[in-house]
Amino acid sequence: MIKFQKFQGTGNDFIIFKESDLKDIDYSSLAKKVCNRNFGIGADGMIVVAASNNSDVKMCFYNADGSIATMCGNGIRCFSKFVYENSIVNNTEFSVETLAGIMKIKVSLENDKVAFVDVNLGRPLFVAPEIPIDKENKLYINKEISVGNETFKVNSLVIGTIHTVIFVDDFENIDFERIGSKIENSEIYPMKTNVNFCKIIDKENIDVVTWEKGVGITKACGTGAAASAIISSIVHDCSKKVKVKVKGGELFIEQRDGEAFLIGPTEYICSGEYNYYTN
Repeated sequence: MIKFQKFQGTGNDFIIFKESDLKDIDYSSLAKKVCNRNFGIGADGMIVVAASNNSDVKMCFYNADGSIATMCGNGIRCFSKFVYENSIVNNTEFSVETLAGIMKIKVSLENDKVAFVDVNLGRPLFVAPEIPIDKENKLYINKEISVGNETFKVNSLVIGTIHTVIFVDDFENIDFERIGSKIENSEIYPMKTNVNFCKIIDKENIDVVTWEKGVGITKACGTGAAASAIISSIVHDCSKKVKVKVKGGELFIEQRDGEAFLIGPTEYICSGEYNYYTN
C-alpha cells in the first residue's frame, strides 16, 4: 500500500506521492494506473516529491498517459501546498527543482493553510528545440500551418513546456479534441505541443481552453494560461496583468521584468493508500 494525497488547482487534479514511499516502482507505470478514472484514483497527472541537490525540493511530474512533463503550472501549485503543509519546506518562499529549471515559489496562508500560490515561471522562450524553426529566423508568432487539409494561424513559445496558442472568436463551434489532437501530433512540432484556444474578452481578461499533450482537454492549465497571456500581450496588446478564465475557475498571470508569474488557488481533496500491487 502506498500513501498518497490528492489536490486540485482550478479543476486540474493531481495525485502526489513521496519518493521515499515508492521503492522499486516504475513511475510511468504508476502514473498510468493511479490517474485512470475508472480503474485508479483518477487525476490529470501524478507528482513525486523528491530531494534536490540545488533547490529546497524537487518535483517530478508525469502525465496521465505515463509520459514525463518538464513542468506543470497548476501541478506545481498543488505540489507547493503539499510540501509546505507536510513540513517538507518550512518557509513561505522556497525553490523547486523541475526539468524546466528552478522555480521560485511564494505561498499565501489562511489559518496556517496554503490558500494561494505565486509561481515565478521565469522568462518565456521563443526560440527552442521544441518550437519549429522559422526559415526567416523570426519568432513563431502569427504563423500559418497546414495540418491535414486545414490551415491554422498559430503562436508558439516555451514557458516551462511548449505551448501553442490559437485565437478564436468564440468557443461554441470549436471541435477542441479534433483540432487539439491534430496540432499536438503534427510533424511540425518535433516534441508535440500543448494547444490553447484563447478568446480575448478585453485588455485585462481572456478565456482559455487547453488541450494538454498526453492528457487531452483539462479544466485548467497554468502554463497554458501563462502562454496565452504572454501571446495575447504581443498579438493583441493586452495588459501585462490579466485574469484568465479557465474551465475550472480563474487564474492570474502577471509579467514583471520579462518574467511570467502564475497566481491561483489550490485545494486539498483527500488522502489514502493506493493498492499498487493488485492493479
